Amino acid sequence: MKKGLVAAVLAVGIMFASPASAGAWASFCDWDPLVLVVTPGGHVVPVYDSVWTSSPIDLGLPLESYTVSRVYASNGAPQTLVDMSIYVPTGLLFSFNVTDEVTSGLLGTGTVYAIKSGTSGSTVHLKFVLPTA
Repeated sequence: MKKGLVAAVLAVGIMFASPASAGAWASFCDWDPLVLVVTPGGHVVPVYDSVWTSSPIDLGLPLESYTVSRVYASNGAPQTLVDMSIYVPTGLLFSFNVTDEVTSGLLGTGTVYAIKSGTSGSTVHLKFVLPTA
């Protein structure tokens, strides 16, 4: 029993210590905070801001803010235009790539409203329309 446990721990350690050839095969969702968007009509729409990185060492802690404005669909129905600004601070020494995603469900589930890639240390703007006025 002890030999099996030691072998499993060593295998996991080697997997995380070995360098990845491209790193594109895996992504990690570091944070997925709930953001309550208040529309011009007074509705509250919960959305999730997911920050994905290629390494669990790159901590993508998002700082987000948003602005809303009323827009109208082609049939005249009121909608809400959201401009969400997401800033991820740079790591200790270097910036890293992030992919920001705004969805209606936790961890990228539900409706995907917007997705955009960027780098830590710079603000990424995600613009999307909510049907709720």
